[in-house]
Amino acid sequence: MRKKKDVDVLHVLAEFQKNILEKKPSAEIMYDEVQMMHFKIRPVQGDVSLLNLSDINLIEALWNLGKLDEFFRTQKDQLTQKQKQIFFQFMENMYEQFQDKLSNVRLKPIEEIETNSSVEMEIFKEETIRTKVN
Repeated sequence: MRKKKDVDVLHVLAEFQKNILEKKPSAEIMYDEVQMMHFKIRPVQGDVSLLNLSDINLIEALWNLGKLDEFFRTQKDQLTQKQKQIFFQFMENMYEQFQDKLSNVRLKPIEEIETNSSVEMEIFKEETIRTKVN
């Protein structure tokens, strides 16, 4: 097990960008992985059933957010307090970028969008609670 001071936070962040974000799998693999990430969609306003929820831009945005979450969970406890400041700032910036992409995904063709129709939905990741059995 590595000691916290042995981890170079900038190297870890660069590796994440290089090995995960810049080497995305095919759309089909991303779709399969997003399904395994257990995202849930809760309609807040409008008719979500009319939307194309298999849109590649939506899948890619969700995949990015899921990979970012996975990376955050595996790395956050391996850093010193000083390194965590850099790490959290990076994670916050990446999260905002992916949220912006997600917000701008067009889930309907332009010709099908009514001027007064809007859809609002909440997308969240369902957490599984693991219990230890003695």
